[in-house]
Amino acid sequence: MPIAPGTFGSLLMLATFLAVNHFWPIQFVSVFFLLAAMIIAGVFCVVFAGAIEKNGRKRDPGWIVIDEFAGQAVALFPAAVTSGTVLAPAIAAFVLFRIFDIWKPSPIREMEHLNGGLGILADDLVAGVIAGTVVCITTLLVRFAQMGG
Repeated sequence: MPIAPGTFGSLLMLATFLAVNHFWPIQFVSVFFLLAAMIIAGVFCVVFAGAIEKNGRKRDPGWIVIDEFAGQAVALFPAAVTSGTVLAPAIAAFVLFRIFDIWKPSPIREMEHLNGGLGILADDLVAGVIAGTVVCITTLLVRFAQMGG
């Protein structure tokens, strides 16, 4: 994609996750899918994106989006383990992941200094962890407020 390739890579993961959850609405299937996607995309990113970066002499080329795919998978974990609807937490995870991935606050920014494919992948995994944590805390607070009200 010539415009916002990272967003499209993340959107592909979101759409795939929602499709898996729709056709197999079993928590184990969603969690297994996200783990498999994260591991497979992570390995491909470290191996192939690192080689592409080395040969192209450009750090984290924008057209490589497999790192966003893996990071978005991490961010979606809270949506996979919620009981009830997954749509709102999944959309929140998507939006927050993109915000953190673009903004790159510390410690996300520091991960980019790692060399090769690991550096390409690590910032997105950390952005995914932070986005997922915010979704998890928000989901718990909403449930807590619903129990009290």
